[in-house]
Order: sequence, then structure tokens, then C-alpha cells
Amino acid sequence: MLIRLVFFLSFLLVAYKASAQRDSLSTKYREDQFYISFGLQLQKENINGFKQNGFSNNFQVGFVRDIPLNDDGGIAIGLGVGYAYNRLISNLNLVSDDNHLIFSIKDNDENSQTYSSLVIPLSFRVRTSTPDRTDFWRVYGGMKYMFNFGENYRPFYGKSFQSDFIKNTNTVVFLSMGYNTWNIYFEYDINSIYQSEVKFLDGKYPHIQTIKLGLIFYIL
Repeated sequence: MLIRLVFFLSFLLVAYKASAQRDSLSTKYREDQFYISFGLQLQKENINGFKQNGFSNNFQVGFVRDIPLNDDGGIAIGLGVGYAYNRLISNLNLVSDDNHLIFSIKDNDENSQTYSSLVIPLSFRVRTSTPDRTDFWRVYGGMKYMFNFGENYRPFYGKSFQSDFIKNTNTVVFLSMGYNTWNIYFEYDINSIYQSEVKFLDGKYPHIQTIKLGLIFYIL
């Protein structure tokens, strides 16, 4: 996995350098942007009795480097880096038993799971911008590679604890669209967010994918 990621980033670096060289001979301009987003998280699951009790949310902030693909800058690729914070609320209970993590369902409890992510977004960008126009329509879509860390579980009753129950890496697809600063966004986990070793007592794996809906603000 690491080798593939290094190869992937190396390819993007070469493409970026080639684009930068062409820029000196064209009228291309860049929409390099900082971004910040706030969203609601919905948990898609396959667990009997599972309930999303409470408000699950997501926060992200980062920077995207713009790589124009045509002279007027209306089509581009964006490569960036960012930080994400996730908070999931449900009746999914997590306990540690003999150094093993076990899931169970606890009626209507509001148990909290939080974790952070280093985010590498790659997007295909279409917009109506021009060098002298700062208000424009945009549609951005692509994938984000997430390096997850800092998992924390807080039960409805009892003490919180930190453990490795979220996958170290996962991939999401995303789409954002809007006008000027205000944009709506959608994200969806391609695979379950949980480590394969964390299961229920009957051996069933808790397959949960998150769906994020919210607002994202782009700042030039």
C-alpha cells in the first residue's frame, strides 16, 4: 500500500512540474485555495438494532494546489493536504476484553467515537472563473486518501479510552458544487471504517460507511 501511494504521489508531482513549465508559455492562472468544511455524518450499516443516536459531525480544513488543464483555467486538477475531525454517535458499544476489542449493541445509549485524519484530496475541477472574475460557479469531484489516527471511544456511561479500532487508512469519494464562497459537499466512504479485527461476539464484522453532507468554503 505504501509503495503504491509513493508511486501515485510521484506521478502527480511529475504532472505538476510539466504543467508548471507550460504555464510560462500560456495565459493559465491558478485557483490555489484554502478550504474549510462543516458537515453532518450519516452512518450506513448492516447491523441489526443499530441506531444513530445524536448528532454525528465532521470538520475539515486544508489547502489545495491548482493545476490548470486549459488556457482559460476553467478545467483543472487539484492536489492538496488537510486535516479532518470526525465524531460519530450511536448505540454501538465497544469494550476491551483480554486485549481484544468487541462490539455490541446497547439499546438507546449515545456512545461517542472520535478520530482525526490527515487528508490527501485529489480532485477534477470545472468552473466558470476567469483571471478577473472572483465570483463563479464550480463543480469539484474526486477522491480523498485518509490517514487516520487519534481514535477515542466514550461510552454513554463510564470512562473513555483510546484504542486502534478505526482503519489506519481509507478512501472516500467526494463532490462539491456551488457559487463563489458557498458550496455544498458530499462524501462517501468506499469501504467500512473499522478494523477487520474488531467484531461482535458472534464473529460478525460491523460494516459501517459514513456519508457526509454539509457546507464547504473555498478561500482564495
